[in-house]
Parts: sequence; structure tokens; C-alpha cells
Amino acid sequence: MPKYEICDSRNGKGHGPKRSFERIVSLAPALTEILYALGEADRVVGVTDSCDHPAAVHQKPNVACWFEPDLLKLFTLEPDLVLGLETAHRALEPELERRGIQVILVNPASIEAALGVMMMLGELLDAARGAQICVQNLQARLAELDRQVGQIPLAERLTVCRVLDLYEDQLMVAGPLSFQYDVISRAGGLNVTGQLRKAYPKVSLARFRQWDPHTVFFCGNDRQFIPRLLANPNWHSLQAVQAGRVFQFDCALTCRTGPRIVDMAELLFKTLYADRGALSPSS
Repeated sequence: MPKYEICDSRNGKGHGPKRSFERIVSLAPALTEILYALGEADRVVGVTDSCDHPAAVHQKPNVACWFEPDLLKLFTLEPDLVLGLETAHRALEPELERRGIQVILVNPASIEAALGVMMMLGELLDAARGAQICVQNLQARLAELDRQVGQIPLAERLTVCRVLDLYEDQLMVAGPLSFQYDVISRAGGLNVTGQLRKAYPKVSLARFRQWDPHTVFFCGNDRQFIPRLLANPNWHSLQAVQAGRVFQFDCALTCRTGPRIVDMAELLFKTLYADRGALSPSS
């Protein structure tokens, strides 16, 4: 297997000596998807048990849970490079670096930032051409999405809230510092959480009722979740409930910043504006 070189710095843009490597462990499903999209699957030697796309990734050894990987399993794989998330894997960095393992952590907070991560990894892996083609294709789809969103008058756009978790009298929602907020905006939705300068703030149910968004969506695979929610008296007054505009999407689309982040924006657009007929982004 040929060797590739990266800068010996956290973000891949330093000016230190370059370092060759062959073996990558990915601690995040989105990063795993990027590596496969760039054609670099052959140098992926480890993933997590949440890495499930594409199907071929199931053939790779896994290091257990993505947010709490088994370091003994990881070290057994002898990686030269570990890719992870700033929000989940910062605490692992000192131990990995003590063992001479390159660590790159990312935290894209928008679709454009996610595309930037793809380009950065392409440069690091000497796969810049493949990354460029991948990103250009995604940008073309986004341009078409932007065009079609632009055809919808602002007064006719729907307010939206992405709910990540429910508590007794609180909800965790996607705020302006999150990529999920940006996905809603690119899909033509009007976020109701714009005044909250956080990524994933918690808000009271009373405040959520004041927002009363046209559309609410969750993620998950529990088919009984939405029926249970709709049966909850606390939700009956919401216009999203009354209009049948409460949705549940696959977590693999809503919660990842890999190439399929554009799929999610397109899907949300279609969901929000399906009644507009001809408006449907190409995929």
C-alpha cells in the first residue's frame, strides 16, 4: 500500500515536518463516509459500531462506541492517524499523541464547513482530485436547491424546529451554532431558534409552544415515537401537530456532516414544500 503524507499539526494546515502514514481509524460515522467517498477505504483499519455507511464498512474492525471508543482495541489496530470530533474526542487526544498517533478533530457547524472538511481530508490523504470532484458535485446540487428555495417567497416559507431530545418539561433543539440549523436554512425553512446563540440549547416546553413552528422533526427508528408524541396532551395545541407536520428522519441523515448532509437538505426541502408540485431538487 502506498504511503501518504500529512502535516504534523492538529488541523492539517501547519508548517511542521510532514509525516507518512497508511492506517486510519475513524471515530465518527460522518468521517468514515467521507473516507469512503474519497476512495480511501483501503487505508481505513478501524471504525466505530455506529459507522454503517456504505455497507462495506461493516467489514472493518470496530473500536466500540463512537463517543467512548475502546482504546485497547484502537491501539491494537496500530493506526497512524485517528479522525474524530472536537465535541466528543478532545479528551482522547493527549493519550493518542503520546503514542505518536496523529489526531485530527473537526467540528463543522454548517454545510459549507462540512464540505471544507472533505477538501481538507482530500489534501491530507493526497486525494485532492477526488475530494474536488465530490465537493463540486455536492455544490452543484446545493446550487440547484438554492435556486428552488429562492422561488419560494419569504412570506410563504415555513417555520421549523429540529428537536434532538425530550425531557419532562424541556426540549433540546438545534440552535444557530449547529450544522442542523444550517441544513434547515438551506432547505428553505425558517428556524425558530435564531435568538439562541448555542449549538444545541435546552428550552422549556412553554417557550417551544410560544414558537409554535409549522414543522417539527426528530430523528430515530422507533416507529411508535411519533404516535406516542401525538397522543401527548402537551403537544395537541401545536400547529405542527394539528397540520400533521411532525416528522421523524433517519439519524444517519440528520446527525452527520458527511456527503449525505446534502441528501438531508434536499429531503427536508421536499418534505416542507411537497405541495408545491414541480419543486424537487435533483439528487
